[in-house]
Amino acid sequence: MSGPLRSKASALTAVVLLTALAGCTGTSESPSTATSSPAAASSPAQFTSRVFSLPLTVTLPASLMPEPSEDTKNLISWNAVSGSGGMRFLLPIVVYHPDSTTPAPLPKDYPAYLRGLVDAGGTLADESRTTVAGHATILLTGTTSRALDGTLGCPAPTTPREVCFGLQPDLVLRIAIIDLGGRTLLAWARSPQGDSGAPQFFTDFEAMIHSLKLT
Repeated sequence: MSGPLRSKASALTAVVLLTALAGCTGTSESPSTATSSPAAASSPAQFTSRVFSLPLTVTLPASLMPEPSEDTKNLISWNAVSGSGGMRFLLPIVVYHPDSTTPAPLPKDYPAYLRGLVDAGGTLADESRTTVAGHATILLTGTTSRALDGTLGCPAPTTPREVCFGLQPDLVLRIAIIDLGGRTLLAWARSPQGDSGAPQFFTDFEAMIHSLKLT
């Protein structure tokens, strides 16, 4: 092979060899990049209220949608990523007593009022005490044998009973009553009756409320 041809062949061989080596090193995606992406995707989501009259920040569990379905003056609601569950924060303004069609002022002793719902078909269980954002909190699980519309409370004094919140026979609620000192902040997670995922969903809820910061 003549000198010029030999030089061209050598140069071509070098290009092929360098290309092969570049393919083996994987410089376009390092191992650290590959492993860090899933971790970033699973990082807890921080939510800060925008309209809620009690400014707050909370860490949302992965089981909730990252954006609320409602963020109003006295109500924040999130839907679950899957299923029909959800979580809420409510500053109740009025309540509807069982079988009443007229709203009543928020009871001064809200926990005692809620316990009184057992006389109307409600069931309260698994009660415990804890602290949330430095405030005394009662946790309990609520179910009912019949619809108790509006018994938990309403976000406005003129909200119709059927649009307010209450114990329902097709739901299990894990409820937190947070005493703000003259004001009640109510939070709960709802899950359909018989849902096998309810225990984990309620665990997520309790972790969420313990991350609560009032700003």
